[in-house]
Amino acid sequence: MKNISKVIFTLALVSLFGLSSAYGQGLEDAMGGFEDKVNDVPINFLIPLALLVGAYFGVKKMKK
Repeated sequence: MKNISKVIFTLALVSLFGLSSAYGQGLEDAMGGFEDKVNDVPINFLIPLALLVGAYFGVKKMKK
């Protein structure tokens, strides 16, 4: 069980640092159809951090 938690923690760290530049689509672009103009909106870095904290607490709870 200790090995599994280390693997999960390592994968979470890799995904945190590896997926740091994610972009989302604005509402205007989603409803307007396809256009040549692309307006990317950066997603805040705190979202992957929150997922990492949630994974940590999930693994911690599963251990009990």
